[in-house]
Amino acid sequence: MDDKEIVELLYNRDERGVKAAQDKFLKLVLNVCRGILRSPEEAEQCANDTLLRLWEAIPPDRPENLTGYICKIARRLTLNRLRYNTAQMRNSDLLAELEECIPSDYSVERQAELSELTETLNKWLCGLPKKQQTLFTLRYFYAYGVKETAQACGMSKTAATTALMRLRESLKNYLTERGIYHD
Repeated sequence: MDDKEIVELLYNRDERGVKAAQDKFLKLVLNVCRGILRSPEEAEQCANDTLLRLWEAIPPDRPENLTGYICKIARRLTLNRLRYNTAQMRNSDLLAELEECIPSDYSVERQAELSELTETLNKWLCGLPKKQQTLFTLRYFYAYGVKETAQACGMSKTAATTALMRLRESLKNYLTERGIYHD
């Protein structure tokens, strides 16, 4: 079943849409959740919560890109779970890697800055060669480990680590040039 048919079923409140979404996207959603949480049990719970949120969100939403939409829900739920789990520790290695690029005074409450940062990040990402886009997206959006990211991109772990370091530096420079990041 294609994405448009699944969205139509969900929009019409037909429970077959949830089953179709589960059949098509569960493995992807579990990978996103596992990449962030590293706990199979919690990842499975977040994957199930993602399907519930998908059911609750459509309608009123009618996403054109169901894969991106469901991954975004999964990421948001999983990051919220990670924040809850590490509320006192604040020790996410993945977030620490990007911390050098994202302004330290950034806060979720400032929606205008979030929009600007998102738009700028998307422009930067679209300007990269396809392999670098994939590398960055797998690591920092889907939260794959470096080893898994390297394998998916046909690179050695060392080459992927170096490329990711260079991409973060490129992003930092890009954000600095646009006045979003200040040393």
